Amino acid sequence: MLKQTVLGSSMALLLVAGTSLDTQAAVNDKDCGDFSSHQEVMEFWYANGFSAENDPHDLDRDNDGLACEVSQSEYNSFLADKEADNSSDSGSSEEEAAGEELPDTASSNPLMMLFGAGIAGLGSLLLFRRKSQQA
Repeated sequence: MLKQTVLGSSMALLLVAGTSLDTQAAVNDKDCGDFSSHQEVMEFWYANGFSAENDPHDLDRDNDGLACEVSQSEYNSFLADKEADNSSDSGSSEEEAAGEELPDTASSNPLMMLFGAGIAGLGSLLLFRRKSQQA
């Protein structure tokens, strides 16, 4: 009976944790309609280092490397402005660059896998302990 309870509790916990991760990913997903202008789309695209091969939000539906139907000339102009800004900021120290905020691309999946493995290990420990007590 204890085995069934532990197994059922573990499965329910993993199911709830997996569902919450899917919900969180859906909340953070961006669509073209979430941006008010092409400038805002290009800022988001550039800041996160996205490309035709790296597009987790599926903003580049036609896989041309441009998000939300931004024109190539528009994006080239944007990049030229960014490079000009970066060249004027090149005098900043490495210490300032180290303090910049990371893009919002991290996930808690490795932590949840570790948590699941811990629960499975705990269940196995309880199972073997129970068997050794009965013997």
